[in-house]
Parts: sequence; structure tokens; C-alpha cells
Amino acid sequence: MKNQNTQNNSTIYLLTFILSLLLTFQTEKSNAQGCVAVRQMGGQNMTLTNSYNLDKGDFQVGVNYRYFHSWRHFIGKEEQPLRQTTGGGLDENGNERGNAVNIYSHAIDLNISYGLTNRLQLNFTLPYVNNERSQVLRQVPTTKNYRYSVYADGIADIRLSANYWLFDPTKTPKGNIMVGLGVKLNNGRHNEMDNAPQADGTVKSVVMDQAIQPGDGGIGITTELQLFRKISERLYGFANGYYLFNPKESNGTFKSEPKPGLEGYEIYACPDQYFGRAGLMVAVDKNQKFNVSLAGRVEGIPAYDVFGGQVAYRRPGYVVAVEYGFAYNTGRHGFSLFIPYNVVKTRIQSAADIATQDLANSKITNPSKYVHIQGDAAFADYSINFGYTYRFSHHKKMNIPVFNAPKTSH
Repeated sequence: MKNQNTQNNSTIYLLTFILSLLLTFQTEKSNAQGCVAVRQMGGQNMTLTNSYNLDKGDFQVGVNYRYFHSWRHFIGKEEQPLRQTTGGGLDENGNERGNAVNIYSHAIDLNISYGLTNRLQLNFTLPYVNNERSQVLRQVPTTKNYRYSVYADGIADIRLSANYWLFDPTKTPKGNIMVGLGVKLNNGRHNEMDNAPQADGTVKSVVMDQAIQPGDGGIGITTELQLFRKISERLYGFANGYYLFNPKESNGTFKSEPKPGLEGYEIYACPDQYFGRAGLMVAVDKNQKFNVSLAGRVEGIPAYDVFGGQVAYRRPGYVVAVEYGFAYNTGRHGFSLFIPYNVVKTRIQSAADIATQDLANSKITNPSKYVHIQGDAAFADYSINFGYTYRFSHHKKMNIPVFNAPKTSH
């Protein structure tokens, strides 16, 4: 009977560990946003805290890779399909080409987690990004417009955090709540430049768009919440999310020349961002090594920050996605694949849009002729997120191959 109970407990702990894996490898940041410059933060510290039973002194390392291609333009929730077919000049056959902005993004996070105690973990994330922005050079006549690409890559903003399980993992295998607090540094370049052709036929080194910059230029504070609950023998419910507070108003990088009455809005902002996710996970095979999940998620950038000034330029917006997840573990190794598909894409009015609108309407005497100003943004249909983790344990013998069982069962 004792051996059977031990086996059952090991099964439960293994499921909770796998569930934590599912809570880790999202991304973002999400993260298939495109012109709405959500950084790869959706997986922030989650990869590091997939250690439901990370014992004191244990290390865990992980790598997370994300890819997306954004190309669909939206104003509000309305897609702008003409961006795909017009405004880009003519091809070799005389057919009209689109002028949509295309962004191709590759991002890799290196994550390290350390168990300060059985409930408190310290986390470090080092991100790297490689981004391409393909756009159309507008010329006169427009039939001569042509497409070109610019690039920005490098180390992005480092994240440090601490996460704490509110209940003792050794006593609550059926569910728990984790809270986290961290800091996002400003080491990533936010003023990366590349050579771009100009309408007059010259080539000029210019600052890249905010959407592809490795960093945002601000030091931010991150808050996190993660929870799960066992529903039946192999089924779990889970939810997790974060909010990045970026108090700095702008990073000093100029998007364009200043306009009278709109000074400050030509400088790129250091925006807040947010992420939320909830769903179900089930173990498929009898050995409970292969798991699938289905979740809903929302992520984006608000029009205004919670703290700090608001006079700066950003493209705020959000996506709502259905996320399909798969996870597999063997021994100390864990693998995951998550594919969120964006079902709602929304580019909301920014502070710059509203300021421009107010300035324009202040010069109109007839309220019926007031204008509404709202910019657009390009979004991806989906993103691909692949993750891998490896656990280093100070225990010479582990009761189960993936992670250390609670000390009470040693």
C-alpha cells in the first residue's frame, strides 16, 4: 500500500510539474503583435518558474524561441484589406502590389532559475531578437513604388524577478498560487539604425521603427500571477498573467519631425504592456509524459501608462487568441510547443491620435464636421513558440526522473 501511495503521489507531482511547463512557454510578448510593439514578455519568468517543486539550491535552465510574421493591417477591429493589394506600385506584369508593412520576428530567451527556498525562486532572462521590417518606398509617380527591408537585432532588455508560491508545494499538490515581482532593465538598444532608400534616390541611415527595436529604453517593474487547480485525475485548469509598468514617458528617439502643437508626440514612448491566459491541460498517454492544452489569451499595449507621462508615440492595441499547446517530458528534459492563433486584432486610439484629433477639431467651428483620427497597425495571424528546459538538482537520487519529489517523500 505504501508503494502504491508513493506512486500515486509521484504521478500527481509529475502532473503539476508538467502543468507548470504549460504555464511557462507562451510568448508572447505576443506575442504575435507586429507593429504593436509587444516585446517577448509573455514568457517572462514563467519558463523559470515551471519548477513547482524546485528544491532549495536547485537550478533550472531553459530556452524559448518565438517566431511570427505580421502583415494584416487594422484600424480598430476593422481590417484594411486594400493594404494587401494597392499602393505598392506595379509588378513586372503590370499588376498592382500592396503596401502593407511586413514584420518578421525571431526571438530567443535564455532563462535561468534558482531555488532560494522550496517556495521562493530567483529568475534571470536574457533575450535576443532578430527583426526585419519590409515596407514600400513611396515615390512619385506611385507606379514606381518598390519594397525594401530594414533590420534590427541584438540583446533585448534583461529581466530579473523573484516568484513565490503562496502555499507549500509539498502540501498542496492539487493547486497553488504564485506571485512574482521583477524588474525589466533598459540594456537593449532602442535607437538601432539601418540604411534605407529615400524618395530622392539616396540611401540614408535612419532610426528603425519602434516595433523592431530590441529594447524600449525604459526600466520597468513587472508583476505576475500564476495559479492552477486539479479538476479530475488527468485534467487541470490554469491561469497566468503579468503587467509591465514602464514609468518613463519616452526614450528620446525621434520617430519624425515635431509638429506645431504636438510637441513630444514625435518621440517614441516606453509603454506598459500586459498579458493574460487561462485554459485547461490534460495528460494524454498513460505514462503522463505527453500533454495537450487549450487556452484563451489576451495581450497588448494600453494607450496610456499607469504611471508616468503620456506625451509620446506608441501604437497601442491588443489581440485575443486561442492557444493550442503540446508538452513532452523525459527525465530532466522538458519540451513544449505553443501556437496561439489570433481571433481578434485591434489597434486602439493612441494618445498621439487623440492629441492630433483634438488639435484638428479645435480649428473646426461646425461640430458635425469633427474628424476622428486613429492610426493603423499590422498584426500576425499566429505565432510559433518552442521551449526546452533542463533541471540541475543537488539530490543524488530523485524519486521521479523529471524533478525532485518533495522532501517529505525522500
